[in-house]
Amino acid sequence: MTEIARAAGVGKATVSLALRNDPRLRPETRKQIQAIAKKMGYKSNAVVSNLMAQLRASKDPKYQATVGLVNASQDRGFIHSNPTFSAVHSGLVCRATELGYGVNEFWLSEPGIDPGRLKQILRARNIHGVIVAAMIENIILAQEFDSVWRDLACVTVGIRPEHPAFHFACNDQFSTAHRTAKQLARLGYKKPGLVIDQHIEQVIDHRFSAGFYAGGNFAGSRQRLPVFDFSPDRKKAFATWFEKHKPDALVTTHTELRDWVAELGLKCPKQIGLAHLDINEGMEEWSGMNQKNELVGSSAIDLLVGQLYRNETGTPDFPKCVMIESQWISGKTLRN
Repeated sequence: MTEIARAAGVGKATVSLALRNDPRLRPETRKQIQAIAKKMGYKSNAVVSNLMAQLRASKDPKYQATVGLVNASQDRGFIHSNPTFSAVHSGLVCRATELGYGVNEFWLSEPGIDPGRLKQILRARNIHGVIVAAMIENIILAQEFDSVWRDLACVTVGIRPEHPAFHFACNDQFSTAHRTAKQLARLGYKKPGLVIDQHIEQVIDHRFSAGFYAGGNFAGSRQRLPVFDFSPDRKKAFATWFEKHKPDALVTTHTELRDWVAELGLKCPKQIGLAHLDINEGMEEWSGMNQKNELVGSSAIDLLVGQLYRNETGTPDFPKCVMIESQWISGKTLRN
């Protein structure tokens, strides 16, 4: 780096910034220094980089910067009120703190927020990276905000958007449902049914139903039932569906189902088994999958910090996905 600095007629610190593609340098300065470095055969040393990472990790974290958490839901409080995203938020903030980052929250539907205003706020707070969360109503971010993301390191968490295609972290929903179906088979259930809000299915690209059917091995004595489209106001429709298909177990993401089957006069797990695909705190008796949503949140921070270190901004050519495996929980809603 000293030799490159001498050849370029700049200081060593400027070379360091240029090789890390730091936006604090003018683009033409970065390109000029990078070209000189390439001509001189400069390559980063992976061993040294790893050593420096270990040295940083061995010290108490110091404040590095602030990152943004953008709530893309139409509900201002969704990230904190929804059990799944609340756990994601907890893991995200915890990991950010460990790495020395603060987290500022923003609501994309805040009155008066437009691309220009959001840019101004982020610039004033010196925020160069954001995590977009809770794209529950719409998996497409308004194109008017594209100019905002262009200059930022960006990650989405929980749900992968169709636009823009950022790096993202989520639970492996296919594996979650796949392993649940296999567990039901091991426990002797012959006619499991999937009860889930179809909007949820759509925003996760139908990975729950795909995993459920793939893992069920619906052949021979096992019967493949149609998915019931859950909604809190469809209790009567559920009773009709249940009477017609007579499942012996139900897989769901909706805790209301336990009350619904009780109202049908069925005892759980003696007469009907229940498995939940997203067990969280307060669901001690349920059998099913813990999605480890805290790890989803911490993985999103790791993705973002990696981009910040490399000064990567905007939409990547090839989005990277980190998927977290779930953990099976043996509760009281399935027979043993």
